[in-house]
Amino acid sequence: MKRNRIAVNLVTVLFVAVATSRAFSEPGDGIKVGDVLLHPYVDASVSYDNNPLLSGKGQEVEDSFLDFSPGLNLTKISDAMRLDGLFWSRFRRYDKFHNENRDDLSEELRLVLGRMEDWRLRLNERYGRVSDYDVAGVTSADIADQTITPLSMEDRSQRVNRDILNAGFGVEGPLTDKMSMDGLFDYGKVDYLTPGLLDTAEERVSVKVARKVSTKSSAILVGDYIRMDNDSLPHPANYYAGRVGWQWQGTDKSSFEGSIGAYDFSGTDQNNGGAGSQGGVSYNVAWSWRATSKLLVTIGGRNEMQLSVDTPQNSYMTRLVSGSARYSITERTVFALMLGYRNDNYDSTETAIDGELVKRKLESLHYGLRADHQLLKWLKIYGEAWREDTEDNARGDYDEMRVTLGLKAEY
Repeated sequence: MKRNRIAVNLVTVLFVAVATSRAFSEPGDGIKVGDVLLHPYVDASVSYDNNPLLSGKGQEVEDSFLDFSPGLNLTKISDAMRLDGLFWSRFRRYDKFHNENRDDLSEELRLVLGRMEDWRLRLNERYGRVSDYDVAGVTSADIADQTITPLSMEDRSQRVNRDILNAGFGVEGPLTDKMSMDGLFDYGKVDYLTPGLLDTAEERVSVKVARKVSTKSSAILVGDYIRMDNDSLPHPANYYAGRVGWQWQGTDKSSFEGSIGAYDFSGTDQNNGGAGSQGGVSYNVAWSWRATSKLLVTIGGRNEMQLSVDTPQNSYMTRLVSGSARYSITERTVFALMLGYRNDNYDSTETAIDGELVKRKLESLHYGLRADHQLLKWLKIYGEAWREDTEDNARGDYDEMRVTLGLKAEY
């Protein structure tokens, strides 16, 4: 029913745009409806995948597939408000593995109320059914600042059918002349349609207080709380983290924010081999550097406890490092190099290897290259190649390589 509601909303918005728009602008400029700017688009691509089933090494079976993705971006901007929306669908058809065919659908809205120098309220909502790695949820605001890359280890999750729901709000603004606060609450829920996986839900609260120590830098204090639950837990798990750090805006071209502290996690079942309560070091680092007018470099890293979705009453510490370099050869041609590393260490003894019970450990290295060329104001062609090498001592190791060629037409 929810998927049908999204489709109806998308068709309704498009119909209203056509019916009420007094004049269509040139292709690539969007459709102006009052003070709302709409960008309908269609994305079509063909991909080759040497291991679409994620089979173990030496057992790979290759295939190719077609993706067709219509969508709509909307933006509304005023002096004290910004609204960004994204409605999209993806229809994937494989050449051999027809059972892997997918029909995905998602929508996302982000609303910011207030002026930059004053208190601001942020609202966000998202619902979707997705089945491949989750790279959706990118609005026109993200694309405009050019810090979003197509491949991000932090945004990747299980390649399985699932319904995703997110909703939350945040507030930010000045406490004094030198102090400011940024707080958020977010609710997330994942319902897996693939048998054997555990539906999950979490409530997240985060507060950051910053105090200026110079015109360019601030000391920061960060507190996080996450209440996690899934189908296997008799009671929710709790994650607390506190960190201190530094925020620096050296120039318009460079920025850094890093914090380090401690965490405490409790809630998994000790009787099942899990940890009843544990603690350790918590960190979060992000750096962005516009080296030249053509080159943008970003690096980030963080860690956090998560609940396992395929092992009952089990949790793991995930450590993520990602980076990208985006180079604009010309105004029309852009290259992006992406790199990501993920390390998951599970709590419980989960499998026997060479006659000995060992804790599950998963490591994944992910890297890729993407090129975009703007043929016309409304038409872009792109190519992408990426590879993932994963070592999993419980489920087995696998490698995967994918090459994609596509085009996107946006009014």
